[in-house]
Amino acid sequence: MKRLIYVFLAVCVLGVLFSLTDRKKDERFQTTFPLEEEVVTATLEKTGLPGIISESETDSYRKGHIQYVVRSPTKTYDGTNNSLFFAYISSANYEGERVLYTIFDESVDFEQIVWEDWKQQIVFATLLYGGFENEEEVYQAFLEKEVPKDFFGKAVELPGGYSRVSYRADVQLPEGYCRVSYTFRSHRTYDEDGFPIKKQSASLRVDIYESYELYQKLGTNQQGKTS
Repeated sequence: MKRLIYVFLAVCVLGVLFSLTDRKKDERFQTTFPLEEEVVTATLEKTGLPGIISESETDSYRKGHIQYVVRSPTKTYDGTNNSLFFAYISSANYEGERVLYTIFDESVDFEQIVWEDWKQQIVFATLLYGGFENEEEVYQAFLEKEVPKDFFGKAVELPGGYSRVSYRADVQLPEGYCRVSYTFRSHRTYDEDGFPIKKQSASLRVDIYESYELYQKLGTNQQGKTS
């Protein structure tokens, strides 16, 4: 009987310890995963980013995961009434660790990567992930990354006047393992008068893993679907 009492007490103590550990972890990260819609909306407002969550595109592929698609409240695709895609957000708890995938899409005027133009988006992802004492920590880390001078010289020409080139960088921070992927797209076409025009756009992907081990476990093929 005494042995059973000791076992019961030991289980209770372990339960309390695990509970305290989880509570400290939640306090450290400031946000709860998977992310709630209210948190995403509040963070959009805090960072000054335009966009509203598309309710019909909110989805989850398993327990502990949720994805949101954010679309422009004012801009539409050329010649359509469909709201322009602005961001994709996927958050998940994977075996007790958190992972965040975000993708942002914008039209751009310059071929080179201008990190300052994407500051709001990177800060947005940083705040959603939580845990960083400085909301600009991830942004500053990638701001220091030197983009190869011949980056745009490696653009791949595609059928229909399209071209594309991508850049990727990684950084290990105390709060997590971060990766950014930048893809520049160009489309050469003609206006109704036959004059050549060129449309340029870019997408920035910001992924944050709780650890490098989690990044390795999930692999580099984990990515969001956009529309």
